[in-house]
Amino acid sequence: MAFGHGIHSRLGAPLTRLESRLVLEQLLGRFPEPRPARGYRSEPAPDRVMVCRPARLHVVLWCERDFSG
Repeated sequence: MAFGHGIHSRLGAPLTRLESRLVLEQLLGRFPEPRPARGYRSEPAPDRVMVCRPARLHVVLWCERDFSG
């Protein structure tokens, strides 16, 4: 995620960072070993000169624990 910098920073950026961190902590707590999906290959995001990230990232989440109770 990008929130800008300096005069271009977004007002809600700190809250969004906090929410993102909490979601990732919960997700990785339940699925501690996410892996790229079969056949995944890295592709640069189209039309993004200044951003280094994959266009999309498919993952497989696996858990042997039971969270129903």
